[in-house]
This record gives sequence, C-alpha cells and structure tokens, in this order.
Amino acid sequence: MNRARPRLQTRQDRAVILVLVLWIVVILSLMAYSMLYQVSSEMSITSARKKQLQAEALARAGIAKAVVDLRNDLLFDNVEGEKNFDAEGDIWARPEEGKLEAYIGDDKTGYFDVRVYDEDGLFNLNRMGGANIMLLQKIIERIGYTEEDAKTVACAIIDWRDGDFIPVLPNAPSNDEGKAYAMMQNEYDRTRLNEDEITPIIFRNEDYISVEELLEVYGVTPELYFGPQSPEAEYFRQQMPDRFQYGDEHFVIDERELRRRRRRDDEPEPGLRDYFTVYGAGVLNLNTAPEHVLAAFAEASGNTDGDGWAERVIRERRGGKEENLDNDKAFKDSTELQANADVQGVVATGGALLQVGVNSSVFRIVSEGTVGDVKVRIVALAVRALTPLTRDESFEEIDRRGERRKEESERWKRREKSSDSTTIKYPFVRIVKVFEE
Repeated sequence: MNRARPRLQTRQDRAVILVLVLWIVVILSLMAYSMLYQVSSEMSITSARKKQLQAEALARAGIAKAVVDLRNDLLFDNVEGEKNFDAEGDIWARPEEGKLEAYIGDDKTGYFDVRVYDEDGLFNLNRMGGANIMLLQKIIERIGYTEEDAKTVACAIIDWRDGDFIPVLPNAPSNDEGKAYAMMQNEYDRTRLNEDEITPIIFRNEDYISVEELLEVYGVTPELYFGPQSPEAEYFRQQMPDRFQYGDEHFVIDERELRRRRRRDDEPEPGLRDYFTVYGAGVLNLNTAPEHVLAAFAEASGNTDGDGWAERVIRERRGGKEENLDNDKAFKDSTELQANADVQGVVATGGALLQVGVNSSVFRIVSEGTVGDVKVRIVALAVRALTPLTRDESFEEIDRRGERRKEESERWKRREKSSDSTTIKYPFVRIVKVFEE
C-alpha cells in the first residue's frame, strides 16, 4: 500500500505565509505601541497631576508664610512702649523677607512667590456716598474720561448702592434713577424714543459684593475698569461686543489727555480696579496707599498737583529710599500727620471726603506655587486683629506653645507683669475668603 507523500509548498504558498506573518507582526507592533502610548500618557497625566498638587501645596505654603508675617508684625507693634502702625517697611510688606522664589525641599524642584497687599490702602466702595462724588469724579478723570462723563459715572457708582431710587445726579431728567440714566442714554444714542418707551436701567441698591461689580454700573467700560489699553479690557470687549454701547462721543478714554498726564511710559495706566476695595472700615492708610490713590485724594481735596503731592508723601514715608525700605520715616500716628505741613493741608481738607490713618486690618495675599512649567495661584483675603481673651484653663495650651517659643513667651510674661487684668489681647489672622485661579 502506497502512502501519500506530503505536498511540497510552492513559491506562491510561501509568499502568502510571509505576508500573513508580516501582518501579524504589524498588528502586534501596533498593539505594543498602543499600550506604550497609553502607559506614557498615563505617566504624563500622573506627573502633571503630581506637579499640580505640589504647586498648590507651595502656593498654600506661601499663604501660611504671609499669615505668620502678618501675625508677627502685630506682635511687634503691640510691644509695650511701641507705636502701632502699618507701613511699607513692615515684614509682611517686604517681598525680600523670604517671599520671592522661596524654595522648599533639598532638591529645589519648586518654589513659591507671595505678595501681601493692604486693602486699607485703597478706597472702600461701600463707604462712598454723596459727599464722595468729587473724589470719584477725580479718579475717573485721571483714567481719561471728560469732566461731564466722569461726573455722570461717579453719580451712577453711588446710585448703584445707596439704597434708594432717587438719583444723586444733578439736574437728572427724572426722579427715578433707573429712568433718569436711561433717558440720558436715549439722548446720547439719538434714538428719540418717547419717555414711556424707554426701559429703565437697573440699579441694585445694595453694597458692592466685589470691585468687579463696577462693570455692571452705567458708563463703566472695560477700559475704565481695567485701565486704558490693558489686554484684559480688549479681551473683555471682544467677549461682549454689544454690552458697552454708549455712542461714539461719551464714556471714551481721552488718549491725548492721558499721554499729557503720563509720567512713566513703562508703567500700565491704572483703572478703577486699582483704586477700590469692598473690604475694611474705609479709613485710608497713608503709609501704604499707592501713588495713584494718593494723587486722586489730593486732587479731590483741592490740590492742583496731585501727582506731585503723592510723590512727596511717598518720598517722605520711605525716607527717600527705593529699596530695602524701613519704617524710620513712616507716619506713626495722627500727630505726625498733623505735624507734616504738606500732608496736613490735604488731610484737613479731605477729611470731609473720608478718614485717613496709619493702621490696617484687611489684607489681600497673592501666592503662586511653581513646579516646572506648572503654576497654581491662590488669592486669599485675611483679616487681622487683636482679640481679647480671658485667661482660664484654655490658656494651658497657649502656655505650652509659648514655652516652645522662648521669645514670644518672654513677651507674654512682660505683659502679664505689667497688668493685673485677667484679659489679654491675642493676635489673630483669619483667612475669610480664598480664590483659586
């Protein structure tokens, strides 16, 4: 019986097998590449998330550093025999005091930058009333509005929160604030609508929740709020092109007047956001107020050279220094404000506009953590105060902490010896609001 011999593969069969093998290799390669790509992507996501968490932790470390500086400054100010004031030479205000590029860890893979801004160095929007129209008008004129438009917007800012429906605008065309401003806008637009066809402009008649709420006020444009030619103003107008339509003649920045008044071409022009806050008691700290705030205050007080006055005040409180500031020449109490003839004249006249002082209690902390190319920015609002506490059993923990901090403990002992009261004042810094950006 003859057995069947296996059939020899032809050249065509071998070619087919080779093609199949090649396809199998390609498919396996694609599968391996896909798995490698997925693993690489997950590693990248994990690395980015790790950097994000590290940067956030660094930003929060910056907040903690600022809080400690604010608390220590209040301790130093309340040592017996020392005057209590806040100025640019304080430890919380000096960025070189371990606040810029502060690395954490031996490998120095990340760092934080933190700055502290005094909210009491700005004008409080929620303390503005009819007596402050001239101050608001001068601020708006400095940014670039005409006198007429500046007065209109100043009145609108007050009408937004004054709690009534009667316009503070002189010679208003209506006794209802919403209808009055709408009638003015109708005249500006030349639409010639009848009075009963005009839709009143809404005024909230409550305190401002934030400075950004100014963008809702009649006549406030992105250029007025953010500052002329600022990128934020251009972006905001592009996002909402139909929102700020007031005609071609009103509520525009006078660029020629702005150039005439400009002193430093390398500095951005401030907008309303750089003048105001909604926090604090409304007492302007002359030791920390920036130059543009001081200049506006002086002009509203009748000084025709507000910029020159602001420069002199800053030079005086800094003792002529530009860097490594100290408080040797800062205003330490109201007596020193009265003793300075240049300051006293403006303060005496401006006293009808708002109170001035040398103390601060509300601060804005801006901290940014950086790890590689990842940045996390946190903005916190801190309130600082000396809180009276009654000594009882709860102070045992404070005493134990004080023992670990010898210098602080000694300071408390000196205070206790100088007073028979069982009530002491303890410095507290509370973070009342946090904004993550």
